[in-house]
Amino acid sequence: LHHGDRVVFTGDMRRDRGEWESVVTFLGLRTGGVTRDTRVLVAADPNSLSGKAARARAYGIPVITEAAFEQLVAAQAGRLRN
Repeated sequence: LHHGDRVVFTGDMRRDRGEWESVVTFLGLRTGGVTRDTRVLVAADPNSLSGKAARARAYGIPVITEAAFEQLVAAQAGRLRN
């Protein structure tokens, strides 16, 4: 993930959506709806048939789990510290 990338969330996450959005903003990323410039869709259920997931797949955007996103966030935070 790079500064300014858009991250979208769908479904009921383990962590509160507002908390995730704060983390995303802290890392210099953006949130919002699925558009062609979305970098990743974080889905409670990666096999979701939600409108967001369908749109993401149509645009070729990766749909990942919350756990996978946690790993990306940890890596991103590590880069910020260095």
